[in-house]
Amino acid sequence: MPTDPPYALRLTFAWRGTQISLVGSERIAMIAPASIDAPDDVATTGYAFALLGVDGRVIYRRPLHSPIRIDAEAYSPDRGGAIERVPLASREGQFTALVPDLPDARAFRLSGPADPGRPDEPARELLRLDIDTLRRSKQPPGSGVPAGRGTKR
Repeated sequence: MPTDPPYALRLTFAWRGTQISLVGSERIAMIAPASIDAPDDVATTGYAFALLGVDGRVIYRRPLHSPIRIDAEAYSPDRGGAIERVPLASREGQFTALVPDLPDARAFRLSGPADPGRPDEPARELLRLDIDTLRRSKQPPGSGVPAGRGTKR
C-alpha cells in the first residue's frame, strides 16, 4: 500500500534593513533536513528557525548561516594580497528556509540579532508565522509581492 511522501514547506523571505517579511511559501514533496538539537536559549547568537507545537515548545530547529548579508569578501588586486570584508552597498535581499510540514506544528519562528550589523548580539524572535497560513500561501518565490506578514517582535 503506497504512502504519501513526506512534505516540506519552502519559505522565501525578503529583507530590507531590519525588516523581514514572507514573500512565498510552497509545499513540496521532499524530506527536509534533520532537526538540530540545540538549547532554545535567549543567550544564543546567530540566526535560527524553529517549528513550535501547540504548547509552544520547539519540535524542529535549524540554524541559518548568515541569511542577511551585510558584507562580502573582497580580494586585493595584488598577488598574495589580503582578503578583506567590505560592507555591501545594498541592505536588501532574499533567503529561503526549508521546514518539514509536521502535523503537530502550529507556528514558525525566526530568531536572530535585532541588528544584522551586530551578529554577536543575543538572538531574539524576529518573526512568527502561523503554519496553517504558510500551508495555504501560494505566492511564487521571488515575486516580490508579500504573501503574508508575520508578527514582528
